[in-house]
Amino acid sequence: MKRRSLIAATGLFLVAAPAFAQAPANTLDEVKKRGVVRVGVRQDVPGFGIVDEKGETVGFDVDIANEIGKRLGVKVELVPVTAATRIPLLQQGRIDMIAATLTHYRERDKVVDFTVGYFWTGQKLMVKKDSGIKSAADLAGKRVGTTSGALALKNLAAAQPKAVGQTFEGYPEAFLALQRGLIDAVVADIIILAGLRANSPKPEDYLIVGESLGGGDYAIGVRENDSKWRDALNFALQDIWKDGTWDKIYGKWIGPGTKLNLKKDEIGFKMEVWD
Repeated sequence: MKRRSLIAATGLFLVAAPAFAQAPANTLDEVKKRGVVRVGVRQDVPGFGIVDEKGETVGFDVDIANEIGKRLGVKVELVPVTAATRIPLLQQGRIDMIAATLTHYRERDKVVDFTVGYFWTGQKLMVKKDSGIKSAADLAGKRVGTTSGALALKNLAAAQPKAVGQTFEGYPEAFLALQRGLIDAVVADIIILAGLRANSPKPEDYLIVGESLGGGDYAIGVRENDSKWRDALNFALQDIWKDGTWDKIYGKWIGPGTKLNLKKDEIGFKMEVWD
């Protein structure tokens, strides 16, 4: 079994098992002592975290994590996570931080802490071009897919209570269900939908429609009451923004000329930077 598969399988087991791992009281000191930071990353989000043809996990989040590791002077160990497993693995002490398209919102803030945002995206619907669906108002009685643990399902229920939500292990599985006609729409962050569409055989067959159902900053998730670690990550992220490294990473994975092909001003994001 490949190391990547072994880690993923182990992660799934640990979520179901009791949280017997002892999370360090001071993650920054523990990471420095260990010489390695363990980062939870996605493998199912085009542009942010996917497995390439060489079997490596790559993407915007991965490059952000690697840049943080370089600035902290430690190696980076990438641990595959899903929307459902990322927070439990953090709480169990199996990873030190989440860099996995984790949107910062109030309900999540009850169980984990967050850095400053390092990206922003709204949430919309993706449908087949000939579906006739133009907004959430058209979803009454329709089947809408997303991933387990995603904020999008909650936002969908608020926008259209009569929609039938279905959850999948990952976004590719949800998109495959849409392609096969098993669901009528996928609801997710706009950036995720754009990536799924861009990687499909016929991108022109799918439309991203409707008003934004919500949205927010992607931020790095850390365990609660670990301010020294959170501050170290905040400072690293802000330096990445200030010295232009963020723009380089954006240009590599998301900007003009990439599959996602989104200009920076289309995202409308500006990082919070402290003096």
